Amino acid sequence: MRNNVLMLLPVSPACRVNERHPILNTHSTLSKEHNPMQNTLPLLCALLLAGALSGPAARAADYTNSIGMKFKDIPAGRFYMGSCKLTERDKEANKKRKFMGLPAKGATCPSGAGADDEASDNETPQHEVRIGRGFRMGVHEVTLGQFKQYIAAAGRDDLLTDDFIQSNSSGDRAAVSYVSRDDARGFIGWLNKKEGTQAYRLPSEAEWEYAARAGTTTRYSWGNAIGRNRANCDGCGSRWDNKHPAPVGSFAPNAFGLYDMHGNVWEWVADCWHDNYEGAPTDGSAWTTGCDNARAVLRGGSWYFGPRVLRAADRFWLTPSVRDGDSGFRLVQDLNP
Repeated sequence: MRNNVLMLLPVSPACRVNERHPILNTHSTLSKEHNPMQNTLPLLCALLLAGALSGPAARAADYTNSIGMKFKDIPAGRFYMGSCKLTERDKEANKKRKFMGLPAKGATCPSGAGADDEASDNETPQHEVRIGRGFRMGVHEVTLGQFKQYIAAAGRDDLLTDDFIQSNSSGDRAAVSYVSRDDARGFIGWLNKKEGTQAYRLPSEAEWEYAARAGTTTRYSWGNAIGRNRANCDGCGSRWDNKHPAPVGSFAPNAFGLYDMHGNVWEWVADCWHDNYEGAPTDGSAWTTGCDNARAVLRGGSWYFGPRVLRAADRFWLTPSVRDGDSGFRLVQDLNP
């Protein structure tokens, strides 16, 4: 730990594992088939990767705002964002090795994890990002109960459509869903005005992945295998799988103390969509230039889809005005804005 910056690199060789990586093309055509992963990483390894969290700057302090939203302090630091994939030559060589009964070989990613022969181009190139300034992140996704406060206070009865009501039938403690990015920003504007600040916002895509990984380089913050009852998705082994959003905090948190970073509902971020990371910012800021503003990024996967899209590196987009039954959001709060 130096200058109160969380140093996550280099990664311990004992914790370098392969990340098999599926491709997500569109919301409507993604296969929900569960493709089991071969390598698992013990939770202990994930905690060791986050070992630098014992320093003063990384001791997350709880903060609760005026409507009951809890936040954790996320320390500054650096990490490798995205995935890397095997070259066509490597893939061909591995076919021959498999035929001969030999183990496959893979290139090593910059993060120290193995290259992924199923990685999507939109998650490449894997690149180092430095989060130069700490921030607060919502411990939970925004709940229906919190969103109802906005609807009532702002007079947004127009949001109470039949589809919204049907999508949010799991109680006030469940993550709110059927929310567009425009709706999320309306909530943020109301909350900032209510608290006399401009500190609340959506996270950048880099901030989101940094917080989701919480010091790990694996598919999920707990390892490379989805396991059972660690998240809410189609095939996660929870009682809410492929049904509806779960009450927030129903599963174990990651090393940063954040819940449901994998699954439950997709989470809107501030970035617009780019087809890959060529030219992406390396300072953790939102990438909002040189892109199609008609496509906005979401992260984390949801109760409706299978484990592959719950991976920390997975990316997805929707039109900012679109409301979907498995789309919600989580807030960031700037420190000393």
